Amino acid sequence: MDNQSCIDLLNAALDGTVNSVAQYFSISGAYVPPDFEEHMNTMERIRQEEAQMAHDINAALYELDGAPKVGVFPYWNVDLNYLDARFMARFAAQHQEKVVAALEDIESARDNPKVHRLLSAILDQKRGHLAEMRAIAGVSDEADEAEEAEEASAEE
Repeated sequence: MDNQSCIDLLNAALDGTVNSVAQYFSISGAYVPPDFEEHMNTMERIRQEEAQMAHDINAALYELDGAPKVGVFPYWNVDLNYLDARFMARFAAQHQEKVVAALEDIESARDNPKVHRLLSAILDQKRGHLAEMRAIAGVSDEADEAEEAEEASAEE
């Protein structure tokens, strides 16, 4: 993989990290039900981890003589302010699913071990955050639901 292709992959990862619903959570003024405060702390931790990952991606970009390039927040035209934090958690999980899907194909970077390791770490982090967001939102993975249904029918 050539240098520019590595830069493009890292910028795609950066875009999915910087344009984060978890980050938006902290500025949206969401209504937080009393029993949801712990989940808000989790979302804040996710936001902080994403900010650190964005720093790491930037450093890798500069090492490749690249520059950060991100688009606008994909929901810039949607009013997400002052909504219920439970809704925002579901929204964050749906967005994170898209981010993970966009990063799934990192094998093309295998010939650049440093970039491949970073992209693998990013993808692992995104998958972990997605699992946490799904748990907060009370949403399960469709594959998990299908597996559970299959196991239930096998037991009958």
